[in-house]
Amino acid sequence: MKPLIFNATPLIYLGKINVLEKITHFPEEKYTLESVYQEVVVEGKKSGNPEAFLIENLLDAGILKIKTLTDDRYVAHLKENPRIHRGDAEVLALALELDGITLLDDEEARGIAEMEGIEHHGTIYLLLRMMKIGLLTKEETIDGLDEMLRRGWRCSTELYAGILKAVK
Repeated sequence: MKPLIFNATPLIYLGKINVLEKITHFPEEKYTLESVYQEVVVEGKKSGNPEAFLIENLLDAGILKIKTLTDDRYVAHLKENPRIHRGDAEVLALALELDGITLLDDEEARGIAEMEGIEHHGTIYLLLRMMKIGLLTKEETIDGLDEMLRRGWRCSTELYAGILKAVK
């Protein structure tokens, strides 16, 4: 079973809609990196973001683990692209290193994952997976999506329509 490698956005938005703890029901190992921890927990707590505490709880419980890259060369290669953030590069590198599934929403990073053959999904995949295994109802899934949008998560009208179709 491939491990799940979390970037910041899925952690933040699942936390904002209070469903983050449901990832405990996914059987895969769940990892993130120190750079993501710094962004979502350390900086999030400084900003008073309640989801930072939820993410920290998952880390403290050992459900989500911080993993260190064994080789930083791929990150250096990816950082040659000025549109790739360090956290995105590290998540992609760790997914490649562990033959894992990267969970991120950044369009540029997803494009690189596609080109590099790295399996990738985003926040919506996690939300729909929760629904599929019975952790959320259809109504809770749609309400969660709408709440994410109210809180700043972005998607096109076409994607929104596709998500609604997938839910129904």
